[in-house]
Amino acid sequence: MLLEEIFRAPEVGPVRFTSFGAWLVTRYSEVDRVLTDHSTFSSDELRHSTQPIPHRDNPLLRSLLATDPPQHQALRRKFGRLFTPRAVAALEPEIKARAEALITGSSLDLVREVAYPLTLHTIAGLLGVPVSPDFVRWTEAITSFFGTFAADDTDFRLAVRELRAFFQAQGMIDDELVNLCTLLLINGHETTKTLLVNAMLCLVSQPLPADLPLAIEEVLRYLPPTGGTDRFVTRPTTLGGVELRPGQRVIAMISAANRDPEVFADPDTFDAGRTVNPHLSFGHGIHFCPGAHLARLQVRIALSVLLEREWQIADLETRRTPVGIDVLELKLHA
Repeated sequence: MLLEEIFRAPEVGPVRFTSFGAWLVTRYSEVDRVLTDHSTFSSDELRHSTQPIPHRDNPLLRSLLATDPPQHQALRRKFGRLFTPRAVAALEPEIKARAEALITGSSLDLVREVAYPLTLHTIAGLLGVPVSPDFVRWTEAITSFFGTFAADDTDFRLAVRELRAFFQAQGMIDDELVNLCTLLLINGHETTKTLLVNAMLCLVSQPLPADLPLAIEEVLRYLPPTGGTDRFVTRPTTLGGVELRPGQRVIAMISAANRDPEVFADPDTFDAGRTVNPHLSFGHGIHFCPGAHLARLQVRIALSVLLEREWQIADLETRRTPVGIDVLELKLHA
């Protein structure tokens, strides 16, 4: 797959109904409303969706990710201390040492040899659990079924059962805690892994950025780790001139909103020094990603080590998902 296809964002345009039964929202102002107006656009699929829910057993559907107030705030308070600036800053020496140990030799597979082990060890350390060799398999089985709803749900159900058993074996017998840990494990490493890979795709052929944190924000805008997110209409409303009914699925396309020319100057150009950058890649409103600071820290540390050398892309394997393109393999050589 050509890099140009990976870098291409969905077209920004009117709210439209898709062949897979959801309303697609792409303009910044409308995506922002969907993300922030939680009373009209709910995250609770189990409660508000009128469509069949093939992944009803998914623990993510009972986690912070898929709840509304007041349950959402109660869950957020339970683990908010894990992601305070002080708690995250304390992890920096350990993350740096691991990144330096992983990034060696004249060639590497960035996904399997750096991004996954770095992020998995970090999130497992936060949760106080050992790193399982099955973490990646469980994550891919749950998230891929979550996005495509394939007819064969065998791998999905096996992954859910094994992941639940893993956490219960660590002494976590409360269902709410297991669901929370599942969310933190899957989203906590998957988003960061994708952000690191996307950052290398954007920066590998660029001059060394003068301001690395600023460049990471531009990666978040230009090639976000999450292409879009679902919400469910709770009451009759109008969005972009379209009448929506309760129970309908709405997909807020963050990758498109981040390229809206009404908000971003020259939106299809990657500008590592962009200063005005109100991207929506970590969400907005009550569901703003609590691990955003940790994700930025891990990626900044890893990139600072990676960019000391002049890497080139040796091989690239991707797959298309309903909300974007996922990089399965990115091989680099010096």
